[in-house]
Amino acid sequence: MDFQQLADVAEKWCSNTPFELIATEDTERRMDFYADPGVSFYVLCPDNGCGDNFLLGLPDADDDAFEEYSADVEEEEPEADHPQMGVSQQ
Repeated sequence: MDFQQLADVAEKWCSNTPFELIATEDTERRMDFYADPGVSFYVLCPDNGCGDNFLLGLPDADDDAFEEYSADVEEEEPEADHPQMGVSQQ
């Protein structure tokens, strides 16, 4: 599919989501998306006969923010007294 057609489809998709298509790069066939509060990702659209395969990428995380997130996750205690979806409680 032509890259401009992909970008048009992406714009239409964005109209139903909180994301905005903030940049397109025709040479790399890359589209960058952003939504508040600071959520972003990019999609690479290879043009080598891959069919409908696309590559999803996330920008490099800020090291300090990642370390803070990791520390918060490690400190959390799992809650054992609530039912888990899809798991038998017998």
